[in-house]
Amino acid sequence: MLRYAYLLLFFSTSLLLSQSVFANTLKADFRHRPPEMVVDAETNQFSGPLKVIIEQAAANIGFTVEWRAAPFSRSLIDLQTGAIDLVPRVIRTDEREAFIEFLGPISEQKRNIVFITRHDGPQIHQYSDLKNINIGIKRGTAYFEQFDNDASLRKITVNDDFNLARMLQAQRIDAIIVLDLPALEMELETVGFTDYHAADYFYPNTIGNYYGMPKQHQQSQALNNILLKMVADGEIDAIYQTFGLTAE
Repeated sequence: MLRYAYLLLFFSTSLLLSQSVFANTLKADFRHRPPEMVVDAETNQFSGPLKVIIEQAAANIGFTVEWRAAPFSRSLIDLQTGAIDLVPRVIRTDEREAFIEFLGPISEQKRNIVFITRHDGPQIHQYSDLKNINIGIKRGTAYFEQFDNDASLRKITVNDDFNLARMLQAQRIDAIIVLDLPALEMELETVGFTDYHAADYFYPNTIGNYYGMPKQHQQSQALNNILLKMVADGEIDAIYQTFGLTAE
């Protein structure tokens, strides 16, 4: 009986410890968005200032972060259902306010929205030139209000930059609207396509750099307080500088 009592105590203690570790872990999504989020294709290792910043903030409230590679469209769904705790770099929109707590911003960034076309493709000098052409967009991405709400445009939705690059190369689309140009350029290089350029027309855009959590998440307020303190104390800038970058 004593042996069984020890076994029961052992398993109970192990269960409590595992539950404690699980309870103090935040599940977060990661995607390749250089230079702030970088996925090494060979090792599948994640790096970048946005990873370091949120791990440091989480450690301040006694949590660790468990990362998962996922496309942003999936991350949005999982934020809405509560299946994931954290997603870096979520653009704040009225629609997303309904199910996302936005932490930050940790910085304000100038991210002009550009249109990439083939050299032999259509000329885009102004917004009206977007009419009657096929425009590749990425699923779940918010660009700018006029474009997002314009039902008259021919928008072709795909899941990732790689497929957008392939479709432009194959002339299945005429242009790609781009928020993260370095990420798209990397995929264009991957498919070996160089016959492209940025159109004259672009949308001037400044965005807040936010982390997203599910609405009313128990740790959202504490994490937000830590992040804003890190901004005020200069810790955010210092972390970016270690990567040779600036937060802005």
